[in-house]
Amino acid sequence: MQIPSTPSFHAARARPRLPHMWVVAAALVLSTVPAWAQGNSPVPPSQQIEVRAEFLVPRDAKTLDDLAQAVALFQRLKALAPQAELRFRALTRLDRSKADRLQIQVLAPGGRIDVPLDELSRFAFDPAWRALPPQTLVHSKLRDGEVAWRSDVRTPGLPPNTRRLGDLRMQCKLDWGTPLARRGLTPTGTTLSPLASLCETRFTGSLNSQFADRPVLAIDLVHGQRRERLSYFFLHGAGDNTPTRVISSALDWAHDLKDHMHRLPLADERWPDDTLLELTFIDLSALALAEGQP
Repeated sequence: MQIPSTPSFHAARARPRLPHMWVVAAALVLSTVPAWAQGNSPVPPSQQIEVRAEFLVPRDAKTLDDLAQAVALFQRLKALAPQAELRFRALTRLDRSKADRLQIQVLAPGGRIDVPLDELSRFAFDPAWRALPPQTLVHSKLRDGEVAWRSDVRTPGLPPNTRRLGDLRMQCKLDWGTPLARRGLTPTGTTLSPLASLCETRFTGSLNSQFADRPVLAIDLVHGQRRERLSYFFLHGAGDNTPTRVISSALDWAHDLKDHMHRLPLADERWPDDTLLELTFIDLSALALAEGQP
């Protein structure tokens, strides 16, 4: 990939004009004169105001540094998914009909670089991006608040309806441990790598939302002769009650993809990393027929 370069163009100018900004510090400097001597009209005290603002990355924009952190963590945790490949996935959080308008772009100093997406709205980290400033923004053309980001870790060669548990454990760690999937404004350069361990606890290990490629009806865990179907608690956000909602709100919740949404017993060591997940998808054509739609 050839990266355009124009010295006069600065990455900061490429930031989209968005309403979601935090003012980090405001300093008020006052210079006053003591009690004025009696006499002719006094000169009012001089006053100087200095305001400093740091513009943070809005939720729907990531930086190349965010993606690079996920790549680095993926390499460190490679034992979870030795043969897997890493992609990044952008999802329409509120309206899936806008999926064709995601249009991911890198706002490089020399101009915008279009990032092609595959049929699952995924893209790979381009090594050439390492030559760009780390805080270069990566964003969608959809309005802020409409996109949810996720890592996508998959071992090649598995059937389309089959995923590997170790791959999904890796996804959880990447989503929690980097700014990739965190909701809300994120200071640039921030890392939450210690939070990746939340995926290993019984209480929070099931809170990371995964999104199937199609609306999911059921999920079976399979390891050797052992097979177990997950309860509905793990599907479609059914277990997102008040206590878990407090924690799960730290990650984007793709409301319009609720029928794709599922969670997993990631912390259950009885299921090793090479456990397979067999997903049964909803037959949308049969569903439409049952609802009387053409």
